[in-house]
Amino acid sequence: MIKAGSEALSEEELLAIILRTGSQDLNVMDLAKELWETFGKSLRTLFNASLQEIASIKGIGIAKATSIKASLELGKRLYEELSENKLVFTNPESIYQFCHDMRFYEKEVLRVICLDSKLKMVFHRDLTEGTNNQTLFHPREVFRIAIRSNCNFIVLVHNHPSGDPTPSFEDRISTDKIVAAGEIIGIPVLDHVVVGSESFFSFRENGLLDSFGKSTGKINKEKRERKLRKS
Repeated sequence: MIKAGSEALSEEELLAIILRTGSQDLNVMDLAKELWETFGKSLRTLFNASLQEIASIKGIGIAKATSIKASLELGKRLYEELSENKLVFTNPESIYQFCHDMRFYEKEVLRVICLDSKLKMVFHRDLTEGTNNQTLFHPREVFRIAIRSNCNFIVLVHNHPSGDPTPSFEDRISTDKIVAAGEIIGIPVLDHVVVGSESFFSFRENGLLDSFGKSTGKINKEKRERKLRKS
């Protein structure tokens, strides 16, 4: 590593450095190989694994598992820091880039990004975690953090573990409720971006929000039409 640099090492070799020592039955490289193969040779799978799942591998234990989780979290935070220095939240692409890590989540998560009057981020938080195909979020939860951060605008972001960023009807109804609440409170929703595995869907870009973050009314219209079809 000293001669060639860390970029020249394989994932297994990097894991071996984090583990530092092997077990009674395996040397450190063999233990790293077993760990890597257990989680499908995927950093995404390893990132989403719980501390207990990693520690359950013979020879790992809580201490080594904690080191692995901490290393992965540092990598995630490095990406966020680099993104924050480059991104201006004026378009869906910049939002998608900042929330790139959400592509790897195995459950749906809602992220709220709070912006000041110049569209610079003042705070962001992942508020809810749903199942592998549904996230539940309520305007009360969203605007509690928005008001506390004293922001001027918010952006909603959530992921689809299926990989397809097309919003469901429920996504659109929930968005409509939050947008309506924002209009009353005075904190507009600039966009709602759905993150897929390789692409994203922007409510604003697709005409579901106007330039001031207000609802265009299309969602409620579709809701009424759906009710009529059922009757």
